[in-house]
Amino acid sequence: MSIPATPRTRDNALDALRGIAIVGMVLANLQGSERDAFPWIAHAAWNGLTVADLVFPMFLLAVGMSLPLAQDGREPQVGVGRIVRRALLLWLIGFGISLIAHPSIYREDMRFTGVLQRIGIVYLVCALTVRSTRTWRAPAIAAFAFLILHGVLLYLPAPGEAVASMEPGRGMSAWIDRAILGGTRMYGGTFDPEGPLSTLSSIATAMIGVAMQRLAMRANRPLVTWSAGAILAAILGGLACAWWPVNKTLWTPSFALVNAAIGLALLAALKAAWPRIAPWPPVRRLATLGGAALTLFVVHDFVAIALGWRFGAWKLGAQVYRDILGTGIPPGCASMLYAVLAGGLSITITLRLIRRGWTLRV
Repeated sequence: MSIPATPRTRDNALDALRGIAIVGMVLANLQGSERDAFPWIAHAAWNGLTVADLVFPMFLLAVGMSLPLAQDGREPQVGVGRIVRRALLLWLIGFGISLIAHPSIYREDMRFTGVLQRIGIVYLVCALTVRSTRTWRAPAIAAFAFLILHGVLLYLPAPGEAVASMEPGRGMSAWIDRAILGGTRMYGGTFDPEGPLSTLSSIATAMIGVAMQRLAMRANRPLVTWSAGAILAAILGGLACAWWPVNKTLWTPSFALVNAAIGLALLAALKAAWPRIAPWPPVRRLATLGGAALTLFVVHDFVAIALGWRFGAWKLGAQVYRDILGTGIPPGCASMLYAVLAGGLSITITLRLIRRGWTLRV
């Protein structure tokens, strides 16, 4: 059954979910010290799941859920050229910020992948899918196909290796990264956490969002649809754990499904509570930030760059963190306080930009 061609208003609960994701990214990225940070706000060393590992998949899920609201029933249709242009701009912004943060003229020092670059690729594939289909089945089948393809490739031995491996720097994921990108020096020289192979399951994460949004748009009881989707994803994710570890860097099928379950459950909770929580100022701020997520992400990147600039042997961020540690508070609390201060500055700048109408639109 196709989606009715009715105009859609903005989904404030979805904006709040996106706001939770982007604020979580900011806090995780701006920790004073990776070594001192609380374990739950640092990414898992390899296999495992922390709060920091939830935020990017949640954001991609929201990207997928936003697309049917923006495109279905729209006349005239969003053009292919506009979709490609937006995806390319997202990639270029991400690459440009990476080049500013780590200037280099050498290819091996440049980061061709990254958060915004991955969002651009995921958006491109999902937006073209939404444009060319009308039902929930096509994105659901695409999500399943991407997960299975990725899962199978992880079980194939890489060229030059006798057996398949999902260990750091080994296996098909690392080999493809080195073959396409030449490897990376930025993350320990193993392979990029937003590398080519793991992009398959990242696309699947957003495709799940597309399928669920389309199902909810035609459901008599959308809240039941969101809740049922969360339960189904949790069951499938639990089953997938028998074959693949939950691993963010590899973005394994189990990781994608478990995170989809968490994201869908949180959205269902937000929608159920929305009539009561919508007037709360913190919730309104989250929805506002979620609606300007690209602006906040770019602002927080430039705050991090400014804090990391060297003036000889002196760095502003390092000095601020030493001063916080000098107060005697525990290292974990010091790292979180630094993130709250830097993140608060990023959020304050972003809210001021929003009030002036100066937000990034691509």
